[in-house]
Amino acid sequence: MPRATVAKAVQETSFYGAVAFFFILAAFPFYWMVITSFKENSDLYNVSNIPFWFNDPPTLEHFRYLFDKTLFVTWLLNSLVIGLCVVAITLVTALPAAYSLARLTGRNGEALGIGIFLTYLVPPTLLFLPLSRVIANLGLQNSMWSLLLVYPTFTIPFCTSYNSFAMKPTALP
Repeated sequence: MPRATVAKAVQETSFYGAVAFFFILAAFPFYWMVITSFKENSDLYNVSNIPFWFNDPPTLEHFRYLFDKTLFVTWLLNSLVIGLCVVAITLVTALPAAYSLARLTGRNGEALGIGIFLTYLVPPTLLFLPLSRVIANLGLQNSMWSLLLVYPTFTIPFCTSYNSFAMKPTALP
């Protein structure tokens, strides 16, 4: 067998071995969540059992508990409504802002674009105290409205990145 063929085989084997290793590393948490969701409590708490497969028969009891005895569906719907509303608010405000920033020329336009870019550098944890004061002053504690007020403050600066608009021609041919 020629030396180049052996080197290529070793290179391909090591590449696919590394890919397999990282795939297993990434997939293992999902496997663990799935297998533990179908295990019985006695199987989960018994330290003498092997944790990587079923020692007792699988059960749907955890799913019954989740859907019958908790407000999971309500929480899921709340998250969906808030997520869709935040996306809509972000699109309505950030897209026109990004377009206008991309078309704004001169030193003022560049300075404003740099200023908005610098807001990315403010850690969201620094905004927690001022935003919590605003929410408290408005009386919106423990409500979905508070999330609709706070979440866009994180998404709008991120979405006003005007580079995609700056690359577009100002007039279509």
